[in-house]
Amino acid sequence: MNVSAIVLAAGLSRRMNQNKLLMKLDGIEIYKHILNTIEECKEFLDEIIVVGKDREVLYYAESLGFKTKLNNISYLGLSTSIKMGIENLKPADGYMFFVSDQPYIKKETIKKLYDSFNANTDKIIIPRYNGANGNPSVFPHRFKEELLGLSGDVGGKDVIRKHAEEIVKVDIRTDKEHIDIDTMEDYKKQINRGDFMKGEVIVVKGGGDIASGIIQKLHRTGFRVLVLEIEKPTSIRRTVCFSEAVYDGKMEIEGIISVLAKSIQEIYDAWSNDCIPVVVDPEGTYITKLNPIAVVDAIIAKKNTGMKKDAAPVTIAVGPGFEAGKDVHIVIESNRGHNLGRLIFSGFADPNTMEPGSIDGFTFERVLYSPDEGNFIANHKIGNLVKKGDLIGRVNDKNVIAKLDGVVRGLIREGIYVAEGQKIGDVDPRNDTEYCYTISDKARAIGGAVLEAVLISINARNSGC
Repeated sequence: MNVSAIVLAAGLSRRMNQNKLLMKLDGIEIYKHILNTIEECKEFLDEIIVVGKDREVLYYAESLGFKTKLNNISYLGLSTSIKMGIENLKPADGYMFFVSDQPYIKKETIKKLYDSFNANTDKIIIPRYNGANGNPSVFPHRFKEELLGLSGDVGGKDVIRKHAEEIVKVDIRTDKEHIDIDTMEDYKKQINRGDFMKGEVIVVKGGGDIASGIIQKLHRTGFRVLVLEIEKPTSIRRTVCFSEAVYDGKMEIEGIISVLAKSIQEIYDAWSNDCIPVVVDPEGTYITKLNPIAVVDAIIAKKNTGMKKDAAPVTIAVGPGFEAGKDVHIVIESNRGHNLGRLIFSGFADPNTMEPGSIDGFTFERVLYSPDEGNFIANHKIGNLVKKGDLIGRVNDKNVIAKLDGVVRGLIREGIYVAEGQKIGDVDPRNDTEYCYTISDKARAIGGAVLEAVLISINARNSGC
């Protein structure tokens, strides 16, 4: 059975005295909440159309791949949007109608309604939230003409009342999915619920060891942090990298937990549980969806891999390869020494020295490089004490050998495909295993600098400077 979705977004918001869909909730416009969730339902919804009167809403819907229809006669009532939606879709077995001010509905609930329709293809399907009827509802094709015959400010509820014996109700247990935003009182209740709602969103590109120092600082000071990662992160100091959630589903560093998230709803669930969501999103699609106050490039690629100054009100990049004032607003110095953590508002950070930082006088000796191209096989684990000459691992038939005595502080995940000459680990000559499981001094310094940069920018914005 094919079910198409019609999102009704042309209301006049009379009780709000302003366009409620453009008001922000949890850091993003109200309309984006439900559109983002519906996008995740493309795997089972056939066509999706948004009928609205605001260009901003329609442009965003088009960016998600939805059909759109501008309703210039919405003042004539809800029925006009229902008819426009149906008339601009190809015939479907069922039509699922959404209201655009129901921000907390979950993909799982939409799927449950879809499955119920598949099991009851001639019935009207409606959700019942804690005993009360709600949205979205699904109408079989046989009600198409009756829906097209509606007039004035009459919606699907009128059809439901006439056919009470032909309804299947789906019970949904929830504390908030049923909530819609009709009045200013409704809105104020939602923006004040829970401390986690107070923080602005900051997106951090990368979840490696330096990035994790940044993430820790931002999270601790009340920001809601989202981490963007690649499908197979190649972090070295994995025991202090929030990116490890990509592999294990969860990572804890100094009492802070990151979790792998695969949807908008899972991102918000992570924040509500005081966790840091990590998503596999190398293209940065969630940046547009979540309207962050800041985007931080902490990939430490030593070159700009696609960061743009206009990605957010505040853009920050760590290390060389970025020009402050052009690529981003602020660059953070990452070179060890007197200027580590310095904020650069114009120009570049120090160029890449190509030399590892010195620890107890050791630089290149402490770093482990891949001797060949292939999959890395480990002979040791992070935290192991080793002697100079010990076998750390192999790539193909070539050995990775420790060049000094110390503790294995970092080691790339076993099985990862590496290039010849790629950094795959490091040995710390200080022999303190605690350093393997706590954020480094460098990461903390850079994290503090990023926090300073964010706060400076926010204060400047608030003061109108």
